[in-house]
Amino acid sequence: MYAPTQRAAAPHPYPAPAPRRVARPKRRWMPWLLAAGMLAGGLIVLLSAIGLAALLLSGSPTPKVPAGVSVAGIPLGGQTLEEATAALAAHNFASQTLTLVDGERRWTVTLGSLGIDVDATATAVTAFEAARGVTVQPWYTIDLTQTQNGLVALTDQVSIEAIPGNPPQIGRAMDVPVMLSRLYENLAGEIGDGVFELSMIEVQPPEPASPNVSATERTVHVVERGQELGLIARQYGVLIEDILALNDISDPNLLYVGQELIIPAAGLYSPRPEDAPPAPTTSGKSIVVSTGEQRIYAYENGQLVRSHLTSTGLPDTPTVLGDYRIYVKHVATDMSGPDYYLPAVPYTMYFYQGYGIHGTYWHNNFGRPMSHGCVNLPTEEAKWFFDWAEVGTPVRVI
Repeated sequence: MYAPTQRAAAPHPYPAPAPRRVARPKRRWMPWLLAAGMLAGGLIVLLSAIGLAALLLSGSPTPKVPAGVSVAGIPLGGQTLEEATAALAAHNFASQTLTLVDGERRWTVTLGSLGIDVDATATAVTAFEAARGVTVQPWYTIDLTQTQNGLVALTDQVSIEAIPGNPPQIGRAMDVPVMLSRLYENLAGEIGDGVFELSMIEVQPPEPASPNVSATERTVHVVERGQELGLIARQYGVLIEDILALNDISDPNLLYVGQELIIPAAGLYSPRPEDAPPAPTTSGKSIVVSTGEQRIYAYENGQLVRSHLTSTGLPDTPTVLGDYRIYVKHVATDMSGPDYYLPAVPYTMYFYQGYGIHGTYWHNNFGRPMSHGCVNLPTEEAKWFFDWAEVGTPVRVI
């Protein structure tokens, strides 16, 4: 029997196909499920946070001043910051009294009369931050211009007149610049206990003068009942000894009603030419300040045109001696030193470093040393010199 020939199978030109895998349907709902879960979780966290915050806000008390805290006898404990501020603002601190002291002498003024008040907001914040039961010191404010005006207004009450005699009476005058500096640097410390120690200067009596007064620089005063020479001198702003010398009175107690007294203009004595110091120059304008006579002289072309009593430096702060020139002029300028502060000093003419000729609103003791080195004049007289002199005018201090 014929059997067919067996041939080997030819190799397939391509690899055999791999078994087919049956694809499973995609789960398209999974991302949405995850997103929904995350959103739900975020909402839960957010709602929890809001609820917690609301719980905390509703459950925690409004911050208040600690219990027992007070300011100047005003209880502030348990009050909010706004309530404490309002309570302090309603209190009239400016009407509170301050005792001024000079040795055994006492005067009572209000804080407001010296330009002092309390900052209610700053004080309330301090009380808010204080510990329980603490008495808080008020935060004071000060208007130095009003302070200086208030102190100057007390001059007649506080000052003691320097009177020549045997023995002489040593005077006392307020050192307003020093007091302004003290208050400016340490206001609360100076007045915190309701007492302010005045800074005073001892004033030596001037030597009796024999002024030569022109007819245009004097007036006639008729003595009235109850008047004494010291009162009359203060009324016109002159020295008792000048009235005595001008009227040839040996005993100031021997006045009578109806007596006519020649009163010179305050400080405007016209020295005899032979008594005046020589001018620094015979041409143009020049100024001479005599620390020994406590007097200032104005010259034009070597001729004396004006003279006035002045106050130069105290022994511890003397006025510089020598020849100088005015190098700058200010209608008003602030002055300060190690222990004093003076705002708006009028009609100032500097002639050497911080030494100047200027008006004076804080004392009326001209004719004796009173200053920290400058040349003090009454304000109106300083204005005359200010208007008359120029930058470059020679100034000789002797």
